[in-house]
Amino acid sequence: MLADVPLSARIMHEEPFGPIAVVNRFGTLDDAIEEANRLPFGLASYAFTRSAETMQRLAQEVEAGMMTINHIGLALPEVPFGGIRDSGYGTEGGSEAIDAYMVTKFVTQMAV
Repeated sequence: MLADVPLSARIMHEEPFGPIAVVNRFGTLDDAIEEANRLPFGLASYAFTRSAETMQRLAQEVEAGMMTINHIGLALPEVPFGGIRDSGYGTEGGSEAIDAYMVTKFVTQMAV
């Protein structure tokens, strides 16, 4: 874990993979959401808060394919896994994963 990482650090401009977490403090929720959405990546996001209002705003405003609040459980086989923007398009896992292979057809018929 890296704490209080300055914005000038390389890790603050790349999509990190592996056993690393950057933990920074923010003065306002707006500042935290702005930082979360600053880069073109959006695979997973994690947040910890006691406020139901903050949870609601984070869920609506943070641009990521997956979000977990107050725990770290994201990767379960029965739920979709995927990112947005430069972190990938589409999902795998969960019932949503089959959507790319489906052809939806709407048919109506009247008896004659």
